[in-house]
Amino acid sequence: MNAATYVKRFLLANKADGITYRFPDVSGAMAEVDSTLRTAAAAGDEDADLACRCLADIWYNISVAWERNQRSMEMMDSKVPISNEDRMALRTAERLLDARAAEYPQERRDSIRELVADVPGLLKAVTLPKDLKEYVARLVREVGTALDEYELTGDFKLDIAFTRLQTSLNIIAATPKDEKSQRTVMEFLQKRVVPCVAAVGFALGALADSATILEYLGYSPAQIESHEPRKTPEPPASDIPQAVQASDAHPENPQSDE
Repeated sequence: MNAATYVKRFLLANKADGITYRFPDVSGAMAEVDSTLRTAAAAGDEDADLACRCLADIWYNISVAWERNQRSMEMMDSKVPISNEDRMALRTAERLLDARAAEYPQERRDSIRELVADVPGLLKAVTLPKDLKEYVARLVREVGTALDEYELTGDFKLDIAFTRLQTSLNIIAATPKDEKSQRTVMEFLQKRVVPCVAAVGFALGALADSATILEYLGYSPAQIESHEPRKTPEPPASDIPQAVQASDAHPENPQSDE
């Protein structure tokens, strides 16, 4: 299920369906819809350009549904009507999102599960600030939940969660530590992180190899072997759309728990 389908199902939801929709998931999915339509419109897609005119109304309907559900993080009934124009806009977004290659095929999800299973061991093996370890541990739980709910929420939720975790691991790599801990982190990047990003070529193309991706993360194989001073890696650019801003939809926008 792509993000547009998820939003549409939420806006048409009623308790009889027996499906629970979390507000952070709905707003995250809508943010992807928004970004997809605006990007396509900027590239000259006329249908997307027309659909963009409905974005404010769809955002508003989501905020109304949240209010009518007493600002609950979990909702089973949208309690709002959806116009034919809004439906057409979401269908355009569905078409665009379906045209994209799947970002998380089974092979990549399996690699991420192995990564998630091994992160706790990494945290125990290296010297890091306690707060950083606790933060990464929370992100691991978030990714695990996103993997479990993949069939319901699709790529958008997993992409958000995995990008946060990947960025946090980059932070760990850049955090000053003893030589043994640093080598442990670098080996972890090679063994567990690289397969996750390489499964779909990440931002480097399908033929990118492990060494190239490590360079992208801010390291070189020579540095790993010789323990030379490392470059500080910059977090990878993320295509994740930002969560809905308060000015776009409602006065108070809760943040998804990390």
